[in-house]
Amino acid sequence: MNDGTQTMNFCQNFFNHPQITSTQTQLGNCAAVELREAQRTRAAILVHECTHISYVMGPGAQQALDYAYGYNGCFKLAEGTFDRSCVPYAKHHTFHLCPVGAVEGLCPPERSAENADSYAFVAAGVYFSAQCGRIIATPPNPPPLQSGPQCISLGPISDPNTDITDLPKMTSLKGAKPTALLDGPLISSFANAKPSHTESASSPAPTPAPSNTAMASGLQPRQDAGVQCLDICPLYDDYIVYDGVDTGNDLDIDGYVQFGDSFGAGMGTGSTSWDSCRIGSNNYGRLLHDWLGGNNIAFEQKVCSGDTTKGLNRQIDEWKDPQKPNLGTVSMGGNDLGFSDIVWHCVVTPNTARLGSTSRTLCLEAEAKANALLDDNGPDGIRAKLSNAYTRILLKSGRKDFHLYVTSYIKFFNPDYTDCDKSTFHYAWASYNPPSDWPSNRIVYLTQDLRKELNGLVDKLNKIIEAAVNDANTAFGGVNQVHYVNVNPSFGTHRWCEPGPWHEPDPNVKSTWFFLSGWPDVSIDGQGLDGTDPTGEEISHLIQDGSIKLPDAQTCEADNGPDADPYAWYMCRISQTVSEDPNGPIAVELASANADIAKGDVSSQHIGFFTPTRQIKTFHPRSPGMLAYRDSIVKVMQQVGQLS
Repeated sequence: MNDGTQTMNFCQNFFNHPQITSTQTQLGNCAAVELREAQRTRAAILVHECTHISYVMGPGAQQALDYAYGYNGCFKLAEGTFDRSCVPYAKHHTFHLCPVGAVEGLCPPERSAENADSYAFVAAGVYFSAQCGRIIATPPNPPPLQSGPQCISLGPISDPNTDITDLPKMTSLKGAKPTALLDGPLISSFANAKPSHTESASSPAPTPAPSNTAMASGLQPRQDAGVQCLDICPLYDDYIVYDGVDTGNDLDIDGYVQFGDSFGAGMGTGSTSWDSCRIGSNNYGRLLHDWLGGNNIAFEQKVCSGDTTKGLNRQIDEWKDPQKPNLGTVSMGGNDLGFSDIVWHCVVTPNTARLGSTSRTLCLEAEAKANALLDDNGPDGIRAKLSNAYTRILLKSGRKDFHLYVTSYIKFFNPDYTDCDKSTFHYAWASYNPPSDWPSNRIVYLTQDLRKELNGLVDKLNKIIEAAVNDANTAFGGVNQVHYVNVNPSFGTHRWCEPGPWHEPDPNVKSTWFFLSGWPDVSIDGQGLDGTDPTGEEISHLIQDGSIKLPDAQTCEADNGPDADPYAWYMCRISQTVSEDPNGPIAVELASANADIAKGDVSSQHIGFFTPTRQIKTFHPRSPGMLAYRDSIVKVMQQVGQLS
């Protein structure tokens, strides 16, 4: 089923698979038919497929996804005990529908209301009960999860490299693209075995394997010959996968174009480019392109850190091959609002010559400027600028199957806990519970009020972005080609000020998916996407320049203009700070850095303080955050039917 092209493809197995029957056949068996059999009729399967499309689910509604198949899976999903890592069909996806860290895990029970097979069971139950004049029976409910080691007589495993998920190989019935069928009962229960990570305290511990024997993951030998013990997932042996297994090779994506600002550029992730666009190697556009097939799909990347909507229009003008892609993404709007000014004056407040009240006044002025742009419903407001840019992209593409995915911004803080009330992200004095700075009060604390204030501004911008998406679709004739992607749910427990055994700011908390100045990136487990820290190379560049040269503090803002290199903006702010406070901590650090440059000290921490990537990545997502952006886009692509 493809919502974008409004087509449904059938393979031969839909008509001749032994476990799929006609609706009329089961109606002739009204006295005995039960829910699982009713749900395997062709009419119920069509209900399953139709829940994937917006025409059936309604405009703006959540299109169903395939979290679980079969009665056992759907029952467990509604119960809140469905572990998606247990089912073989989930292993064919490179993204996760129920992510727990970097792997599949337990699905929230509310996903049952978004699950296609669950709709098919409900529809089949209602229809057959009405037609047969009785409430048709449900199958026996699957047993509850078992904890502790379970034992199966399988005989010894002689190959120490055996992977339990390969015993035996999953059998697939190859059908015509794209609706291959996987028959659950043909899959051995042992293929559902799950490695044991924890052991119930009340369960007897299995006898440990000899130290010189490497056993399959999760398997521990018992004293009994021919018996293996492991923690086993529930047996999901009653499903049929109606939808084609998505291996990333059967996607109808001709090409991909990425527009955006620093959030799209992934500034600071992996290795960041030295040019003025500051593109990180783990930006979500690259992650998405690689997931879609990499070099097999044309990719034109137009993102540039620091760009406003004016820069977005320049990116559109420079788009070289608009007829090729049928997929586009864009992240834009934060720089129009003066995002950097808000962070500078409201949070990091580096100018120690200013009183705290002065910084607060500048913060409120920056926020007022942003709110005025958000509240402007005329042609100069951010809503109109974004909508016009989205429409220009559709016009330049000219393809009716082109879809543009517009991403949200992320709220930075969890505002619900008071521990952060003692934390400061001050540029020079970032710490937890620092000494009092009375009466200057130059230290800004991350109080609940401030966190709510900044989160509220992000919320307001996201609502404007979503409204601009709707405006663009309406202006383009009521199409459904521009889609809003809310990434915030994926950052649920990965913001600053989350509860935990640490205090902000702590750069070593890997569950925090944002950078502060100087913070390291976080690797993406199992993805092989770590980059090289660019600090050493950037120090070498500054040494080659001979010194760190500051722009004119009086004219640098005007000289930079809109869409400036974020590093040029940063150095302008540094110049203004040093000019106002020539004996302050920033001025002292600058003098030390230039002294080390004169000595050619490539290991200097002082020089590193002024390297581009170290500073400009602050308040931007780390690599796991970029992965969350990618997966959020993929989910919406599925919902609108561009991915099956």
